[in-house]
Amino acid sequence: MGLAISEDHQALADVVRAFAESNGLRAQTRAARAITYATRLTTHCGKCGANEETRRAAHERASLLTPVAKAFATDVGIEVASLGVQVHGGMGYIEETGAAQHYRDSRIAAIYEGTNGIQAIDLVTRKLPLDGGATVATYIADLRRTVETVRAANDPAFGTTGARLGEAVDALDRTTRWVLDGRGDAALAGATPYLRLFATAAGGALLAEEALVASREPSDTSVRVGLARFFAEHLAPAAASFERQVVEGADSINAADAALA
Repeated sequence: MGLAISEDHQALADVVRAFAESNGLRAQTRAARAITYATRLTTHCGKCGANEETRRAAHERASLLTPVAKAFATDVGIEVASLGVQVHGGMGYIEETGAAQHYRDSRIAAIYEGTNGIQAIDLVTRKLPLDGGATVATYIADLRRTVETVRAANDPAFGTTGARLGEAVDALDRTTRWVLDGRGDAALAGATPYLRLFATAAGGALLAEEALVASREPSDTSVRVGLARFFAEHLAPAAASFERQVVEGADSINAADAALA
């Protein structure tokens, strides 16, 4: 009986783990797509806006989002392909399933068109200072408005989405100000976790926007809201860790030569 209970518990644990990993796959993929679509939309507005001011603002936002879209989407591609192998279990390593091939194929994307480390450096050195920092400040303000809309909806289906996304946006705001405050090599050392922090806050907010729209269409509510909530409650809390990596981790990175001597 004890063995049977143990096996039942293991089976349940496997189901729960597979469900969580499957939601992780979908939530990260949708967040990456949302950032990519937002970047494409602002690129279009930068060319076809109604007036010069609108086109300039859209162009600068597209410039800000481009390294995030490229790096985050390709990093997520690697992560979800790896999770795909994991969900398949031992079969994930067998060529017939195709899971291992997806992982191998996705790995090159983080290198093409500028490695993701270079994309992160481009973000902190060239894109954050656009318009004296006003471009990124305006974008963060837009993310904050989305968070407030989620909170104002007061929908139990969203769980703690508003609170967790609010924490992520606050972390992005604080870290952005820190990077823009003339940090030099310290900012470069934290460029990669900063880009991931940016994408976490932006991706979570965009998924929340999708969920808010879907809440007006009952047939699509559960999926969209569920993914937005999963991202906010399971992935967005990492924002605090990314903030610490950027703000507190620069010295250990810059001292790497001594550590490796």
